[in-house]
Amino acid sequence: MIQKLGTKLQVHLSQLGVQKLKKITFPNVVDDPNENEIIQLGEIMKDLDKDGTLLDGVIITSQSRVTK
Repeated sequence: MIQKLGTKLQVHLSQLGVQKLKKITFPNVVDDPNENEIIQLGEIMKDLDKDGTLLDGVIITSQSRVTK
């Protein structure tokens, strides 16, 4: 049996002059989120950050457990 555990999003932002990406995690999001809404969330987080911040991307992670 497959049991759905959850889905999370991780927004990756890059800043000028900084090599390490800034990561913002949103746990327990809806299953199969809409691509446009994911990008919109990333853009909002970019706008809330410092000037010169760019949206590098968003990672979607879905977890399930398989049992007998």
